[in-house]
Amino acid sequence: MTAMTRKPMTFFVSFALISAIISFFGFHIVSGERGLMARPGLELKIVQAEEKLALLNKHQRFLQQRISLLHSGSVDADILAETARSELGLYGPNDVIISIDMSDLKF
Repeated sequence: MTAMTRKPMTFFVSFALISAIISFFGFHIVSGERGLMARPGLELKIVQAEEKLALLNKHQRFLQQRISLLHSGSVDADILAETARSELGLYGPNDVIISIDMSDLKF
């Protein structure tokens, strides 16, 4: 091939390659997993994660308060009675037991 016929071919190949690269990155910027169209969904996930973190922090403070009642110099009588009854199954015949699923509570 002569220099005259290679020049248009080189230009076309380089143009096609650059166009493919720009199209690839342009597509992913707009509609990729973290693109512009996915932004509202990502912001919603962030808000949900922050709400869950706040709930877990409240639950942690609740548990730390209960632990501090058990670790202090004198054990709180209510905590001791509640723990003994739940661990040993020591319930009276007239006792009413109400189970609370702690994972569903919103503190």
